[in-house]
Amino acid sequence: MFRQAALGVLLFSLIILDAGMAALAVARYPGFFEQHSALVYVLELAGILFLYAVVTVFLLRVRGGAWHTILSNASAFGVITGVLEILNIGFENTAAAAARSPILSIGFMLMVFSLWGVAGVRSVRSGNSTRAGIATSVLSAGICMLLAVAGGFLVELLVAPPDPAAVSMWAEYRRSGWTDPRAFGLANTLDSGSTHLVLAPIVATMFGGIGSVVASFLKPTVGSRA
Repeated sequence: MFRQAALGVLLFSLIILDAGMAALAVARYPGFFEQHSALVYVLELAGILFLYAVVTVFLLRVRGGAWHTILSNASAFGVITGVLEILNIGFENTAAAAARSPILSIGFMLMVFSLWGVAGVRSVRSGNSTRAGIATSVLSAGICMLLAVAGGFLVELLVAPPDPAAVSMWAEYRRSGWTDPRAFGLANTLDSGSTHLVLAPIVATMFGGIGSVVASFLKPTVGSRA
């Protein structure tokens, strides 16, 4: 019960933090809304974070069965992979980023995806169902991305926003029809956050599904089933 409450506090804190940094960045640049469809990026992120909040409320209410194992494994692997994502963001924004091989980013990505799958395997190997394993992977991904988005927003919205001069050279900016590169950089960061929050659970379903199905053919380490 204590772990469940702690997880709820963590998730709500990250949701509020992500939403707060986005709101602050937009409030600091009112010219953002002078660009067409700018509001869409704000509403999109708000809607996704609201959905995460609804899921968090559900997680605070579930009891018994496999949920203790699911929440325990997802919390551990979600935080671990979230920290890995933040480290990757840090590497991407160092002075030597331009000279860094993309292999490092790919390596981080594959490691994170694999760990989401391992989280599901652990739940299945504890004697739970394949669905419990997939749920563990998906929840791990959600926790991970809330952490990663917080790290990304901190850097790209508040500490070191994209240089408007550099943004003006982006092919995406030139195709967009926008006339303000600073506003486009802000929109791009918000959109990136939304995209990661949506795609992570989908990717985790795939990796968690594969891992859970394989683990289900192995003898569980604990005899109980959910």
